[in-house]
Amino acid sequence: MNKHQQITFRSVEEALEKLNAEDKGHYYICNCPECQQHEAFMYKNNLNYIQCNRENHCGERMILQYHKKQTPKELQQFKLKQAYPSLNKEQVQALDWAKKAYNHMQRYFPSKTLDSGYRGLSKEVARDFMVDLQHEGLVQFMFQKTEPLLGKAYANNEWMCQRNLVFPLYGEDNTLDRILLRSSINPDLEPKEIQLIMNPSKDTRDFFMDIPKNAKTVVVTESILDGLSFREMDANVGFIALTGASKTRKVMDYLEKYKEALRDTFFLLAMDDDEAGWEANQKVAGILENARVGRDWNVFSYHEGIKDPNEFLQADRERFKKQYIKSIAPFKTHQRKREAALEMEL
Repeated sequence: MNKHQQITFRSVEEALEKLNAEDKGHYYICNCPECQQHEAFMYKNNLNYIQCNRENHCGERMILQYHKKQTPKELQQFKLKQAYPSLNKEQVQALDWAKKAYNHMQRYFPSKTLDSGYRGLSKEVARDFMVDLQHEGLVQFMFQKTEPLLGKAYANNEWMCQRNLVFPLYGEDNTLDRILLRSSINPDLEPKEIQLIMNPSKDTRDFFMDIPKNAKTVVVTESILDGLSFREMDANVGFIALTGASKTRKVMDYLEKYKEALRDTFFLLAMDDDEAGWEANQKVAGILENARVGRDWNVFSYHEGIKDPNEFLQADRERFKKQYIKSIAPFKTHQRKREAALEMEL
């Protein structure tokens, strides 16, 4: 078979079925049409190209064509369905709608709440992670559109429809996993935060994470607002934010799984200054020590009467910044000593 020979199928669905495609996240492992070995790969963002991975034995590359032309919307829904086969058509459409709606609202919807410094956060920091639906009617509409995923008629619940602030939580495959809801319509609403699973087809991530490529320090906090409070002080700091002090298991699993990628990272533990927060700090510190994750770690200290980073930020911004700089100072000393040692070895 010549390179880049064209193979025609009736549809993408038929191609995946005949090639015995196995979902691997961003790509499929398939039977090679040339050598028939289950070692060809096809990326999900380019379903018109397949290549055999047996370079020394086959290595053929082929173009796939389809009789049935699919619209971009149909193709996107098909990819979601392939990624989450247990979701029905209505759930796939709801998940697709939610992700697109949140992205659009973050970029284009005006928000007096976010743009005027919500809980001490600048417009730039807040808008990267939050969506303000602003009105109960729009929150109700969101619940109507996502009811196939949530399984409950929250649109009929006035107490839920007051929760206009949405924090979308995405998984490693960049699909929407969960949302965290708060209210600026009624700030006294209890509980302050409610978490809903948006993707019932998998064991979803229950923590927020944003680690820039050039991040040297990662802060571990008890809530997304606490993590964003440190981002307000340092645009390059990474953060892992739990959705409650008891939600440490998946974070610890993540740290151990990716410890090689995090080997040069310094960790600052900044859970709430209460008994639950102290226990959470101890659990995370334990995995950092026992699994040898990262280069070093430290615990963030609070001033008397302050219980969490976001409260600290709002109470005294300058003092919070000074405390953050003081907390990461040992990391910089550690870095200089390591660089000096490496220079001596050379």
